[in-house]
Amino acid sequence: GETSGSRAPSPQAERDTVGGLRATWSEVRAEEARRPPGARMAVCIAVIAKENYPLYIKSLPTENELKFHYTVHTSLDVVDEKVSALGKALVDQRELYLGLLYPTEDYKVYGYVTNSKVKFVMVVDSSNTALRDNEIRSMFRKLHNSYTDVMCNPFYNPGDQIQSRAFDNMVMSMMVQVC
Repeated sequence: GETSGSRAPSPQAERDTVGGLRATWSEVRAEEARRPPGARMAVCIAVIAKENYPLYIKSLPTENELKFHYTVHTSLDVVDEKVSALGKALVDQRELYLGLLYPTEDYKVYGYVTNSKVKFVMVVDSSNTALRDNEIRSMFRKLHNSYTDVMCNPFYNPGDQIQSRAFDNMVMSMMVQVC
């Protein structure tokens, strides 16, 4: 039998729920390859600690992973600028959504910061014109709620990499959802 040790099952063996369906990661990637480019909600989602190191980064398609890591890293300067520009106003307001951080030729980068200064960065394909600002805001709220669930887990040490199947499933559902 399978023991619950630190060894993770192979991507082929691990089955996750995506969009209500049971699928392996390879099936999810195959489905992503068949979709039109504008069908993806987000191509990369990252959770960055207060000290600016990644707690979680997931990107689809995976062949652009390094590019997305770089995009997320460079967006942190823009997040810091926006947070310091808002200053006290950000503390006073309940809305933590920073909006569009910057557009590139292929992607739009959005940001969100929690009260504890944890940052969420979402990279969206520029060709996805159906995605509106209020939908991005809603996705960040959903991400924040799921992150809060991770933080409330007594077995999670704050500051460690996020390795939660429920969090991963929620992120994957945000990435493969069709507009």
